[in-house]
Amino acid sequence: MAMSRDSTRHGPAITRSRSSGSCIVPANYPLNFGCSIEVDLAQRSDNIPLGRPRKGRQQQSEPEEPGLGGVVAPDADALRRMKIIAILLGVFAVLILIALLSFTSKDEANAQLSMREIMGVVRGDEELRARFETTHNWLGLLGAVISHWMYTSTVGIWSVSIPLLMLFWAGDIYRFQRITPRIRKITIATIVASVVVAGLFGTLQLIKWMPSIDRVLCGSIGQFVAGTISQFIGTIGSFLVLLVALGFVLVLGFDVRPTYVQVFLQRSLAVAKDRLARRPADATSDEDDEEESDEDDEEEAEEFVRPVSTGRAIVRPRARIEPEEPDEEPAVMIRGGQTLSSTVKIVRATPGKGEPPKPVERTSRDADDIPSRVDLDAVQRRLQELHPNKDIELRGVKGPSDPGDAPELPLFLADDDEDDNVPVTLPVGVPARPLTINVEETELSEPEVPLVSATLYDEQITYKPPPITLLDDSKDTVAVDDEELRNNARILQEKLETFRIKIENLTVQPGPVVTQYEFVPASGIKVSQIESLADDIALALKAPAVRIIAPIPGKGTVGIEIPNQNPAIVRFGSVIKSPKYQNPDIKLPIAMGKTVIGEVFCADLTKMPHLLIAGATGKGKSVGINTIIASLLYRMHPRDLKFVIIDPKRVEMTLYRSLKNHFLAISPDIDETIITEPQNAVIVLKAVVEEMQMRYNILAAAGQRNIQEYNRKVKDGKIKDQGGYQHRPMPYIVVVIDELADLMMTASKEVEEPIVRIAQLARAVGIHCIVATQRPSVDVVTGLIKANFPARIAYQVSARVDSRTILDGSGAEHLIGNGDMLFAPGNTPKPIRMQNAFISTEEVEAICEHIGKQRGYSQPYMLPSIAKNRAGGGGSADDDRDTLFEDAARIFIQLQQASVSTLQRRLKVGYARAARIVDELESAGIVGPPDGSKGRAVLLQSESELEAYL
Repeated sequence: MAMSRDSTRHGPAITRSRSSGSCIVPANYPLNFGCSIEVDLAQRSDNIPLGRPRKGRQQQSEPEEPGLGGVVAPDADALRRMKIIAILLGVFAVLILIALLSFTSKDEANAQLSMREIMGVVRGDEELRARFETTHNWLGLLGAVISHWMYTSTVGIWSVSIPLLMLFWAGDIYRFQRITPRIRKITIATIVASVVVAGLFGTLQLIKWMPSIDRVLCGSIGQFVAGTISQFIGTIGSFLVLLVALGFVLVLGFDVRPTYVQVFLQRSLAVAKDRLARRPADATSDEDDEEESDEDDEEEAEEFVRPVSTGRAIVRPRARIEPEEPDEEPAVMIRGGQTLSSTVKIVRATPGKGEPPKPVERTSRDADDIPSRVDLDAVQRRLQELHPNKDIELRGVKGPSDPGDAPELPLFLADDDEDDNVPVTLPVGVPARPLTINVEETELSEPEVPLVSATLYDEQITYKPPPITLLDDSKDTVAVDDEELRNNARILQEKLETFRIKIENLTVQPGPVVTQYEFVPASGIKVSQIESLADDIALALKAPAVRIIAPIPGKGTVGIEIPNQNPAIVRFGSVIKSPKYQNPDIKLPIAMGKTVIGEVFCADLTKMPHLLIAGATGKGKSVGINTIIASLLYRMHPRDLKFVIIDPKRVEMTLYRSLKNHFLAISPDIDETIITEPQNAVIVLKAVVEEMQMRYNILAAAGQRNIQEYNRKVKDGKIKDQGGYQHRPMPYIVVVIDELADLMMTASKEVEEPIVRIAQLARAVGIHCIVATQRPSVDVVTGLIKANFPARIAYQVSARVDSRTILDGSGAEHLIGNGDMLFAPGNTPKPIRMQNAFISTEEVEAICEHIGKQRGYSQPYMLPSIAKNRAGGGGSADDDRDTLFEDAARIFIQLQQASVSTLQRRLKVGYARAARIVDELESAGIVGPPDGSKGRAVLLQSESELEAYL
C-alpha cells in the first residue's frame, strides 16, 4: 500500500513504498538523502541535472519537508559567504566561552551595567574606566557583563553549553553549509538538559533543610521552572519529575543506555551482599571489628576493579585474536537518468560477515593468568547458591604460612555434562585457609589453525608468537561523509552529461582511501570516450588523480576511483584480526590491506608464487615489505619458515637481525646475517639455488611432487630414511630483496641468473622470492625476471612507461601514494587497487624484540656451502687448469685489472680460451665476479700472495 499527495494541487506526487522502503519523487523535487530515493524520469521533458529543481510553479508548489535537504550546488560566492559566516560564528563562540570561563564573583559590582553605560568608556568616563581596570574577566568589562547575565539570568553555569554548541554549528556550516540533523538533535537535547538540571538545583534551593545553593547553579530560568512545578506538585514531586525528565533526555537525546545504570546497581548489590556474607558472626571486640572493616573496604575496592559475575564465564586464551565486526549501514539509492532510470547506490562493505572467527594460534594458559588467592568460605557459599544440585569438590590442604602466597585457581563443577564444565568467575579476597584445587582445562569449540607437529631439527624450542597487543589498536575506519559521496556523484554525472555521456545505475562504494563510483553507460556510448575524460573529471572534483576502469572485469560496468578528502589509515592489526587472514587453508598468508570497497584482502604466497614490487621512493615499498614479513611472523613457527633477506640499502631491514636463530637462513660462506654487500648477495643467491637442487633430489628420492605432499607424509611416518637421505619436514624459504636496481648495477648477470632459476623452479620445493625496486625500467626488471614473476605490486610511479613495465598497462601513475597500490595476482585481467596495511617501525621493533628474547635454535638454518661444493666437485682442479693459468694471474696482479680482452692481447689467445682462463681465476678466488662494463676486481695485491696461494 502506498501513500501519495494530490499532484493536481501540490505539484508532482511523492510515493513511499512500504515494501521496498524507497521513495519515488519527481525529478524536480529536492533529493532526500535520509532514505532510498528513486527519481521517476518518465515525467521529464527536458534534460535536468540531478538535484537541480525546475523553475516555475512546480518548484514552489511542493514545500520541502523537514529533514529533506535539497542538494543544489552552491555557487562560489554563496559558498564563500557561508564559510565567512561560519568563521565569524566560531570566533564569537570562542569569545563568549572565554568570558564564561573567566567569570568570577569579584566582578559582580562592575557587571551590573547597561550597554549604554559601558559605552561611557569611549566617552572618557573616569568612573567606568576605573571599573574597567579593576575587572578580572579576561574580556574586560564587556565579558564580565555577558558572563554575569548568562550565569544569573539564564540557566546558570550550564549556559557554558551554548558557546560549545555554537562551535559545532560553525563547524557544520563551514563543511556542509548547513547544520546537520545530528547536531540539531544534540542542540535540542543539550538545551533541554540544561533547563532540567537548572530546575533541579532550583528545586534544591526551595528545600529549607538543604544547605544554601548559589544562584549560578540554577539561574533565573532554573528558579522559575522549580517554582512553577512546585506550586502544583510540591518540592519533592518537582524534584522527582525533573529527575525523571533528565533521564529521558539522556536516553533519547544522548543515547545513554539504561543498562549502564542496571550494571552499576547489580555491582553495588553484589558488593553489599558479599560484604555482609563475609562478616564473621563471632566478632566481639572493637579491634576485630575495625580490622574486619578495613579488610572489607579493601575487598570492596578490589571488586569494583574486577568484574563481578553471578554466572559462569569461559576463560579466554591470551593469544586469541577476535575478529572485528564492522557495523552495517543502510544503502542509499538515488535514481536519475533520461530514458532509463540510473541508480546512485552507496554500499558500505561489511567484510567477513557470516564467517566464524578463527584464532591465529592457540597457546596454553600460563600461570600468570591464574589468580593468586581464593577465599574458601566465599567460594563455598557462592557455588552452593548458584548450583545447589551440583556435586562440588574442594579439597583443602596445608599451604604456606603466608596466606597471600596461597594460589587461586578457577574452579570447575564436577559434572558429566561437558557444556557445564566451565570455570566460574568469583570475587576474591583474603583466604580463610590455603587450599589446592584440581583444575581441568576444557577444550574450546572454536576451530583453530593446525600446527605442524614434527620439527626440522632434532632439538625442540618453546616459541610464543607475537601477541596482538604489540600492534597499534587505534581504529582505522574513518567513515566517509554521505554528503561528500552524493556531492561527488552529482558532479560526476553533471560532468559526464556535459560531454553528452548518459549513465545508468550509479553505485557508490566507499573505501578507506578512495571511493569507487560504478555505473553503466547508456547504449551507444563508447568506453574510450569515458577513458579520455580522466583529467576533466579530476579537475571538476578537485581531486589529485582519478583512475578509470573501463570496463570492470566480470560486471559490464565502468568504474571511476576518486580519492577521499579524509583518507583513513589501514592498520596492520585490524587486517590480521579478520577471518580471511586466520583461514588455515592459506599456507603463507600475506595481509595485503583493504580494497577500494573496504574489504580485507589477504593473499597466499605459495600460490603467487613469487612477487615483484615496484614504486617510486617514499610511496610505501619498505612498509609493504615489513607488512609481508610481519604477516608471516604472526602465523608461522620458526621450524616452518626461514627468511633470506638482502638489503643493499643497509638500513631498512637491520631490525630483523635479532631473528637469526629463529627465522633467518644464512650461508656459511659469508659473515652477514642481513646481506648488504652485492658480492655476498651473489653468494647467498647461489646458495639458495644449491638448496633448491638439494631439495629436488630429496623429493625425487622420496617420490613426491611438492613440499606439501612431502611434509605431510613425513609427519605421518610414511617416508622412511633411505637412499642416504634423512627425511625431515622442510621449512618454507622466502627470499626478500629490498632493492634490485642496486644489485643489477653492480653485478647484473651474476644476480639475474640465480633469481631467474629460483623463479622458474623453486615453487615446488617451497622457496619463494619477493623482489622490490624503485626503478622498474627494462634494464632492471628484465624480460626473464618479469616473465617468471606473475604476481606484482605497483605503488605510485612517476611515468606511465614505468607502470607498463611493472603491470603491462597504465594505472600506477594515477595512484596517490602513502600505501595506495595496485596488485596484479596474475590470474585476473585487471589489477586490484587497495590500500596497503600500515605497520610502523616501532611495531616492527616490538615484534622482533619479542621473538629475539625467546630461546631459539642453537644455530641458524644453514644453506649449502658454495665453496665446499666447488672443492668437492673438482678434486683434480689443478690438473685441469690451463697451462697459461699462472701467467694470466701474474698479468692481472701487475695491472690490478682483469678482463678477457687483456688476456687476448697479452697472451695472444682466442676469446674462448681467454674467457675460460678468467673463469678459472674467478673460481680460484684470484679475480672477482664481472662488474658490468667495468673490469673485474683483482683480489690479490702482490705476486708474493700469488706464490703463497699457489
